[in-house]
Amino acid sequence: MQITLFLKKDKSSLVAFSSVLHHGFQVNAMVGCSIKELLCDQFEVAEEILKHRIQTLLLDGKPLDDEERATVKGGATIALSIALGGMVGVSLRKGGHLTNIRSTITHQEKETVKIPSTEGMVTIKLFNQLAGELGPLFLKKGLWVQKNDAMAILKDRLAALRSFIIKIEKDGMELTPDQLSNLNWSEVPAKVLLKAFLRPPENDPKVV
Repeated sequence: MQITLFLKKDKSSLVAFSSVLHHGFQVNAMVGCSIKELLCDQFEVAEEILKHRIQTLLLDGKPLDDEERATVKGGATIALSIALGGMVGVSLRKGGHLTNIRSTITHQEKETVKIPSTEGMVTIKLFNQLAGELGPLFLKKGLWVQKNDAMAILKDRLAALRSFIIKIEKDGMELTPDQLSNLNWSEVPAKVLLKAFLRPPENDPKVV
């Protein structure tokens, strides 16, 4: 099942998605590429943001220093964060002066043969301000989330979202907010593809 939301472009409209953006969501992607190719080419993250704004990058739980060399495999988990404070935060920063301290846990690329590009799924986690800054880029591509997480956003937090809603679609068919609220979640599959597009409010009339 796919639910698509068209929302007024307002940073507060992303609050309902904050939990799933922090705790992790799955995306369809072409894997067998570098982190840089995945983020910049497939999800339109600006290279300047990857280079300067994203200061902590974890691949399968291991700190990463070179996003151009590490290969993303199907099922990988990628966590992104701005610069974190404290000794631990400083040591996790990519290319920082404390990288030697964590050399035993740093991601090391072991593959000697290039992995062919193929369709796969990757889990993304966006920490701190990056949830608001990069969340829209992933939301417009589509997040695969567990049914309980989708229900928390689309039912439990619908009241908070309602004032931002321009249009709602379920599998291409338009719904009203009340129809979405009354959705029979017992019939919903275990995973839901959730998309959201942020638009200036003047682009579309508000759904009533």
